Amino acid sequence: MENAFEKGSVRTLLRVSFPLMISYLSLFAMMFVDRAFLAQLSTNALNACVQAGTLAWAVNLGWMTLAAMAEVFVAQSNGAKAYDRLGVPVWQMLWMGLFSLAAFIPMGIWGGDMLYGAGSLSAQYFRWIIFAGPSYVFLSALCSFYIGQGRTMTITILSVIGNTINIILDPILIFGIKGKVPAMGIKGAAIATGIGVIFQAAVLFIMFLSKRNREMKGSRLWRFSLPDFTACIKVGVSPALFITFELFGWAAFYYMMGLVSDQHIFVAGICQSVFMLFIFFGMGIEKGAIAISGNFIGAGNLDEVNRLVRSGLKLIAGFSVVMLFFMVLMPDLLVDWFVNHKYALENPEIAMSGGLDQAKGLVRTGLILVFFYTLLEKVRWLLSGVLTSAGDTFFLLISGSLSVWVGMVLPTYLFVVLLSSSITYAFVIWVFYSTVTVLICLHRFMKGKWKDINILST
Repeated sequence: MENAFEKGSVRTLLRVSFPLMISYLSLFAMMFVDRAFLAQLSTNALNACVQAGTLAWAVNLGWMTLAAMAEVFVAQSNGAKAYDRLGVPVWQMLWMGLFSLAAFIPMGIWGGDMLYGAGSLSAQYFRWIIFAGPSYVFLSALCSFYIGQGRTMTITILSVIGNTINIILDPILIFGIKGKVPAMGIKGAAIATGIGVIFQAAVLFIMFLSKRNREMKGSRLWRFSLPDFTACIKVGVSPALFITFELFGWAAFYYMMGLVSDQHIFVAGICQSVFMLFIFFGMGIEKGAIAISGNFIGAGNLDEVNRLVRSGLKLIAGFSVVMLFFMVLMPDLLVDWFVNHKYALENPEIAMSGGLDQAKGLVRTGLILVFFYTLLEKVRWLLSGVLTSAGDTFFLLISGSLSVWVGMVLPTYLFVVLLSSSITYAFVIWVFYSTVTVLICLHRFMKGKWKDINILST
């Protein structure tokens, strides 16, 4: 049976989402490992990675989110049993990935120097993450072909292999091998990650063009089609802009933390790095909800969508126990990866403000609040996944963009930056911001306007 989505049960959601969770864990583990190695190189390298990396990922994830919207069309076409059309939206987003070179190349050449100063660590990291941008777009488009059908195990296996490549290359390219490989520092971390992603995209593309996919799933339909391209862009531009605006907001947040003190950006960077290790679950749930809900919508089976949301909430509640252990009960298991006493020598401000012991205490307190923030974010992603699968993306753009800037960035500036308050207040603002966004998405879902949207007729 081509379409295996019959019930919105916990088992169905976990079956589809679990491989995606592993894929996201692999992706964000790459970033965590990069930061862990850079922390051993220097605090300055870690802080540069946090500041420039957040902005670079805002750009990359915006394009990736746009390309990933092909999965909405794949999912709904799969639900409608129009299997010979599954490859069409994927090819349109592959074309977009090719077009994106015109944006990524000049941004990589000049953007980092303009934003952070020529030759700076931040400029180096920004440049090489941006240069890898098109490969992320291609990977996102190709993954949508499998995600929309619920065939996610292939993506998981490749993600693990890609992450393994990154882990092997990270210490080699960052620290070098005497007499054989020059030490590249922060640039090496970005290049190692890019190589892992390029490998995954290349293998998926070869599989996408297999004989079976060409004959039965439409992967032979490679020509550019303006109507199909426009349909994908119409649905995808709102979530793409939203993720970009949201991450721009977070880039502004980390910039502001750097303005307050080295301790603020150091503590915020560690908490963000730990947070990144646990968002894989929520993002996997979101992608699984998009695929399953999209199939239900395409098949006209809207009753199962409500059951799907309830199943997602049960899974999130279960995973909260894991987060509670690592973020609240035993945080040092992860925090110690980033703490090195040479930080005090590099950053006199950290030493004068209490040293690493005080910073570590602030991290522990921050992670308690980040636990609640992460839990709320997973609920938001679940609801956003259902709304996205229906094509209700413009609402997510407006509500999400306003929430991050009004509910997070502005309060941070007013109550933390201007008053030079403790970093702990910033984490309280995170929880406030996420609570607001969850309530907005829940209201939208309960209102039910998403049920009247029909993207396949556009």
